[in-house]
Parts: sequence; C-alpha cells; structure tokens
Amino acid sequence: MSQNQFNICPTCSHQSTCVLTKHKNQVWACSEFDEKKTDHSSENRPREQKGTEPKLEIAYT
Repeated sequence: MSQNQFNICPTCSHQSTCVLTKHKNQVWACSEFDEKKTDHSSENRPREQKGTEPKLEIAYT
C-alpha cells in the first residue's frame, strides 16, 4: 500500500504523541495539526568570519 501524497501526519509536530488516530497514513485534515518548525534562517545568511566585528555605517543627512 503506497502512502497518501496528501497525508499531513509526517509534517506534524505532534506525530509521535498523537492519539487522535492510529491510521496516520490516511489523514488529510486535522484541527490539531501544527507543522514541524525547521530553522532555515541560517541557510540564507552569509557566514560570519570569526574574529571580525560587523561594520558600523553612519549616514549623514
């Protein structure tokens, strides 16, 4: 049996503790669904070199 492509359980943060259903391969809607949080913020930021301080820029008007 193939997994339902619309199944939301694999991306739910409550999957391991959920008691709403034991048929987690058949869930396409759930009022308790909270998407797992992933931290992608560091992927888009340039890496800072150790020992360097950020440059301070002052704008004069």
